[in-house]
Amino acid sequence: MADWVDLPRGWRGLALRSAEVEVVLLPGKGCDVYSWVDRRSGVDVLFKTPWGLPPAAPGATGDSMTGWLERYPGGWQVLCPNGGAEATAPGGVRWGFHGEACLVPWEVVDTGPGWAELTVRLHRAPLRLRRRITLAGPLLTIDESVTNTSPDELELMWSHHPAFGAPFLGPDCVLATSARTLVADDEAPGTLLAAGSTHPWPLVSTKDGAALDLSVLPPAPAAQLAYLTDLDEGWFAITNTRLGFGVGMRWPTEVFGHAWFWQELSSSPGYPWWREAYVCAVEPASTIPGQGVDAARGKGSGLLRLAGGQRRDVRVEAVLFPATGKVCRIGPGGLVETETQAGEPEGA
Repeated sequence: MADWVDLPRGWRGLALRSAEVEVVLLPGKGCDVYSWVDRRSGVDVLFKTPWGLPPAAPGATGDSMTGWLERYPGGWQVLCPNGGAEATAPGGVRWGFHGEACLVPWEVVDTGPGWAELTVRLHRAPLRLRRRITLAGPLLTIDESVTNTSPDELELMWSHHPAFGAPFLGPDCVLATSARTLVADDEAPGTLLAAGSTHPWPLVSTKDGAALDLSVLPPAPAAQLAYLTDLDEGWFAITNTRLGFGVGMRWPTEVFGHAWFWQELSSSPGYPWWREAYVCAVEPASTIPGQGVDAARGKGSGLLRLAGGQRRDVRVEAVLFPATGKVCRIGPGGLVETETQAGEPEGA
């Protein structure tokens, strides 16, 4: 059975446990995956912000981005119906930074041994989200749906925002992905890449003309926002060779055709990171760039369209796995396969 646990600043978490893994959900805030712990080592693979969990009762905030960051403890969010900057929704209401779904309380529908089912109906969009989260051994499965409860068509963004941090994340980490292309954000690419530049993954050219292999973490300080695309399959794996285990995710490309790629490695001075954040995120997404619905529409990017009454379903699988010394590939069912090198399956 899922267990309720006390967390700092008045929060209650819903814990799912197997022999290998413990996952704690935050039903009171967006059904976040707050922690994802390898029980053998005690290491939580997810990033935690320097300010940690906010008070359970929201305080006064300014703009929606400041408000979102104020309540961002790290971890893994679902972003819907927006991702990135505020956008104007039908009827003139504003969809805030990174959307509503990850901020509001979700209802716990039911729980059982190793699983929980939760749902929410949003206020600023006619959307109902439902999630069944199951933990079996090292495999975490999220079966998620978004339903347009209105009779009218709706355009939106939908993505997942898992962010990884220390002590799991570090210079010993290696990143593998099915993406063949990396596109730097055209507004805020960070310190490494030229705005809007396109590169073959993982070997890129920096804005200074230097060669860089992004399958390994660049030395801090560094920061970047880019997009992984041209995915034959949707998956990535981050392996920490020193700790001896890794984390991988798999998702359907027919819904999440891209992945946002964000690194903030002790780089950005001033608000909000103050050079205190060390984080890498690979974020399965319906839409690029991650600049909000208005920018995506203006730049001709594909928004997710839901007809009146339409429902879309995804299954996201995530797994903690032992390091093998080889590049890891996440296969169906969360199984970990191995490759001799990125893109070249063993025996090819």
